[in-house]
Amino acid sequence: MLLIAGGQLDANMRALAQAAQVMSVPCIDLCVPPASSPLFHWDLDAPPVACPWGDGPLPRGAFIRQDVFAAMADPRPEVSQRALGWFTAVQGWLMAHPQVRTFNADMAAVAFNKPAALLRARAAGLRTPPTWVSNDTEQLRSRLASPSIAKPVAGGGLCQTLSEALVGVTQAGSAMPALIQPCLVAPELRVFVIGERTLAFEVSSPSLDYREHQDAEVTPCEVPPEAAALRRLMQDLRMDFGAADFKTDPHTGALVFLELNTSPMFVHFDQVSQGRLTQAMVHHLMG
Repeated sequence: MLLIAGGQLDANMRALAQAAQVMSVPCIDLCVPPASSPLFHWDLDAPPVACPWGDGPLPRGAFIRQDVFAAMADPRPEVSQRALGWFTAVQGWLMAHPQVRTFNADMAAVAFNKPAALLRARAAGLRTPPTWVSNDTEQLRSRLASPSIAKPVAGGGLCQTLSEALVGVTQAGSAMPALIQPCLVAPELRVFVIGERTLAFEVSSPSLDYREHQDAEVTPCEVPPEAAALRRLMQDLRMDFGAADFKTDPHTGALVFLELNTSPMFVHFDQVSQGRLTQAMVHHLMG
C-alpha cells in the first residue's frame, strides 16, 4: 500500500498514482481539494497501528508534498496556511512511523540552504560557479561588466539577469541578499536520483529560466559522469531522492552544478521518459 498525500491540483501526484496503478500497487489517496479536506484524526496516545484517515493497514511507503498549486490558483493567505497545516499534520504522522518508507526521511538541514549546499557540493567533487550572496549594490554593480545572473537565496523564484535584478534598487542593502553567479549556457541538464536509479534529461529553452514561459524542450539523455559526485553529495546530505540542475561553462564546456532540489517537480520529465521516473519512485518507496 502506497500513501500519496498532497493537493488534487498537483499533476505530479496524479502521475505517481497512475504509475502505482500500472504497477498494481494499491494506493491511499490523501490528495486534498483546494477548499476541503478528508477527515484526519491522530491520537498520539493510540496504538501506533492506527491510521489517522480511518481504518486500514499501515502503508508500506508514502510520498508527500506540500500543495503549492492551490495557493497559485487562490492567493488568499488562508489557502497557503491550510496547505501547510495539512502537510505538517501528515508529515508529523509519517515521522512518528519510521517503518513507513519515505524519501529523504533523515535529510540534513543543510540541504535546504542553497549557499551551504553549494559548499557541500564543491566538497563532494562537483564543479560549482563562483558565487556571491549579496545585496551590496556597489559590489553588484561592479559585476555588471561580465554577464551575471541573480536568483533568490531561498525558495523557487525565477532567475534574472543581474542588470534586471538591480532595476529600481537605489540604496545599498535595500534589497534582499541574492545568489549572484556568472551566466552559464546550454546544454542544461536535470539529473534525478531515485534510490539506486539515475535518470538524466537535457532541457533546451531560449529563456534564461525555462520555468518563466514553460517553453522548454525536454529530452532523455545519457547520465553524465558528474552523477558520481552528485551521489556523494546526496549521501552526505542523507538524501535518496532529488533532482540536480547543471549548466555549461561557456569557456571550458564543463558541466557546472547549480543546485539540488529536495522535492522536485517531475511530471513533464516522467512523460518524456514514458513513465520510467515515477515507476522508479514507486519501486523505491515500496522497497
